Amino acid sequence: MSVTEFNLPTRLIFGEGTFARLGDEAAKFGRRAMIVSGQKTMRRLGLLDKAADMLESAGLEVILFDKVEPNPRASTIDQGAAIARGEKIDVVIALGGGSAMDASKGVALASAGDKSIWHYITTRDNPPGKVPSLIMVPTVSASGSEVNSAAVITNWTTHQKSVVSRSSLLPKIAIVDPELTSSLPLAPTLAGGVDIFCHAVEPYITASHPEPLNDGWREAMLRTVVKYLPIVKADLRNREARRALAWASTMACSSFASLGGGDGSMTLHGIEHPLSGLYDIPHGEGLVALLPAWLADLSRERADRICLLGERVFGASDGQKAVEDWLKNIGMRLRLENLGVSKDRFSDLARLAKVSSPWIKNNPTPLEQEDIERIYRMAW
Repeated sequence: MSVTEFNLPTRLIFGEGTFARLGDEAAKFGRRAMIVSGQKTMRRLGLLDKAADMLESAGLEVILFDKVEPNPRASTIDQGAAIARGEKIDVVIALGGGSAMDASKGVALASAGDKSIWHYITTRDNPPGKVPSLIMVPTVSASGSEVNSAAVITNWTTHQKSVVSRSSLLPKIAIVDPELTSSLPLAPTLAGGVDIFCHAVEPYITASHPEPLNDGWREAMLRTVVKYLPIVKADLRNREARRALAWASTMACSSFASLGGGDGSMTLHGIEHPLSGLYDIPHGEGLVALLPAWLADLSRERADRICLLGERVFGASDGQKAVEDWLKNIGMRLRLENLGVSKDRFSDLARLAKVSSPWIKNNPTPLEQEDIERIYRMAW
């Protein structure tokens, strides 16, 4: 049977209005802070200036690095790392969605050495210096990067989108304020919700040794997303829905999700990464397009788990159809064709999936080159 280890050293501060605590919390880790954020949105919303003001009021010197793009690139992270290294940054603060949080981890790690972040992705090396402390302030309910040690980074030269994980990248603090998600537009809100759903459903379906208690955690997360995503679609400022989705986002990709035993692997994420790595499409939308095809492929080996998904999450006998109907009802039944993906690139995408996401070997059905290409065709 599988072995479960639980370690969640990140201090989680959750609730409306907790953003106001950023300055006091950051001051516990030093006097020189870098805010890592996106290129436009955080400044337009006034959150970047507000964060800087709170930090300065708490006595910190603040450096802003707001060049992070969606699907953050290694070259951008290296720029931020060089600044953080030169400025002797004590604490790196992510303000934004998964891209900002992943970039902040990359900046912190690479700033402790003199090599590119890609070096640390492709080797087991650790930088010789001290990695700055990390504080995560998510403004999107999606990735759950605020409570784990992983970062997903794209090499735009090779179009590889790969994961780096080190214990030094576990955030010291995550400030999860659901109010910060209320200004998020509809499209990224829905795509983020499907990302949360996939974080829970992928290990749920692929588990070779499922456990009842672990199933219960994941089913609760799935039911939360299924219930509240349509509510927030109808009213983007619905506080109850935003709060519920924020909780689901944080828990679905944390160590908490593995409590109760069980196993499973994020193989759908593995075959999506090349899509956003090559086409620079939003990660959540890529998952939306692939999810029904991935379930259909797995129905050969995991029909019982897909049936259980239907019964316990949707109250339906056909889990695959229930997922598709739900996607249609929230206006997210996308196809790869809708996202501008060319059928001519399926071979390249499948090759990148095998190189960038080696964990897909844990899929219950084979995911060799031809298998991955078939799933892309089904999703087109």
